[in-house]
Amino acid sequence: MKVIRTILLILNVLAVLGLIVTTLAGVIAPSKNILPSVFAYAYLPMLGVNILFVLLWLFMGKWHFLLSVAAIAARYTFIGLFFQIGGTSTIPPAEEHPTMVSLLSYNVHQFGGNGYESIPKDSNALAFLDLLREHQPMVLCLQEYTAVKGLSITDSLELMGYNHYYGAHGSNTSPSGTVVFSKLPITYVKRIDQQKILVEILNGDRPFRILCVHMDSYAFDLDDRADIEQMAHLKIDSTSRRTMSKAKETVIRHETEWNDQLRPLVSECSLPLILAGDMNDIPSSWLYAQITKYLADTYRDKGLGFGTTYNGSFPRFRIDMVFHSPQFSTLSYRRIKTALSDHYPVLVSLEINDK
Repeated sequence: MKVIRTILLILNVLAVLGLIVTTLAGVIAPSKNILPSVFAYAYLPMLGVNILFVLLWLFMGKWHFLLSVAAIAARYTFIGLFFQIGGTSTIPPAEEHPTMVSLLSYNVHQFGGNGYESIPKDSNALAFLDLLREHQPMVLCLQEYTAVKGLSITDSLELMGYNHYYGAHGSNTSPSGTVVFSKLPITYVKRIDQQKILVEILNGDRPFRILCVHMDSYAFDLDDRADIEQMAHLKIDSTSRRTMSKAKETVIRHETEWNDQLRPLVSECSLPLILAGDMNDIPSSWLYAQITKYLADTYRDKGLGFGTTYNGSFPRFRIDMVFHSPQFSTLSYRRIKTALSDHYPVLVSLEINDK
């Protein structure tokens, strides 16, 4: 029995160290050391393992449960990145909040569905329009947007009041890629690249800015996803190393995108600012830590329950996010569960604080 307890204690110490390592990505840039960024994805599993050790030691009547309790307590703030209580998804009446802005951020996946069902793109696009009619957001921040043959989505959106829009144009002159549609006037536009745009919008006499972004994708193929499934069961081989290399390259590109493109726009903006889009990174990542040095996370403000937004194959995390500068307050946050894409849309309402 003593030998078993010793082995369990060693495993517990390893689990404690593992939990600590999964929380280091925010302070170690990927270009300096990639391991914390890779291990960041294991925070929830390592949290679960440590909780199991607490229960095990309590059942055995041993003080060793304090090891995992101390580790969990030291990193308890990370729990709020993945699970929230006390939030609200109800958008308040507009007449009570005259400077309120409701915004929907959504990677529509070219209206191709979530990959599990074969749904025609035109039917999917029509269902997307129905979703907008139901929720009536004032601003749309869309990623992977594209025209659908035989259906003019732009015309339909204009009929719904989205008379102002901007996005990169494809060969058919229709907005594509990352696009912003707005019921409020767009007074200024800066296209950073095909996947990132900055717009200035006028809400009454209050201007504010929106950065709508689609960060570089991991572009995992079916083989990569199979490798990830294997790695989740601690099975690592030569093909797994290829997948890990692809992940490393993407995370480092996120560092470059933030430092070269987004941070100057965020840090130097004096107007109320919203950053919304598909971050292709998780809340325990280096990218998230950099963003939240300047901006607040609407999910942390008003989220409720688990915030998973990726609706595709494993792994599933909260990678679609909406952030805001201190000039905004979050009124509501809602993740809309729908099979229209391999992402879930995020609907938030924000209020511009008094001058």
